[in-house]
Amino acid sequence: MATSEQLTDSAHFSVENVGGIDHTEVDIPPGVTVLTGKNATNRTSFLRSIMAAMGSHRVSLKGDADHGRVELTLDGTTYERTLTRAGDGVTFDGDAYLDDPAVADLFAFLLETNDARQAAARGEQLRDVIMRPVDVDAIRSQIRSLEDQKGDINDELARIESNKRDLPDLEQQ
Repeated sequence: MATSEQLTDSAHFSVENVGGIDHTEVDIPPGVTVLTGKNATNRTSFLRSIMAAMGSHRVSLKGDADHGRVELTLDGTTYERTLTRAGDGVTFDGDAYLDDPAVADLFAFLLETNDARQAAARGEQLRDVIMRPVDVDAIRSQIRSLEDQKGDINDELARIESNKRDLPDLEQQ
């Protein structure tokens, strides 16, 4: 979603067998939402359900379930992901809201297991964590390519200037 877009409808979540949740349906209106409640009320499980809908893989199935599902309906579009137990892990299928959740995993989903949050809590340098989603090699390659293009353009401009200087002599011949 572009930063200038404003949501007008509630986000509707339908969740089955994620974390400690058997089944729940929740509508979240646009704006800031605060989840409150006593311990063991599945707030974290619901947040992980939101993460799953966004595309994160940092989500667990309910302990006694082999399959789970998260569905997000937002502005008339439905995004559904299914979770399936596979050995010691979970596989994911379906369409997520985000094409690449890496940045959201680092900077938006700040649960206790979040890498940036843990590094900050331990007083470690955050540079490596923050730079993780940045493809520095691709940026350097792009810079080299653009510098080569700049050199070619400068060579062409020098050739044009030389031709402009030679033009009066050529016109007199």
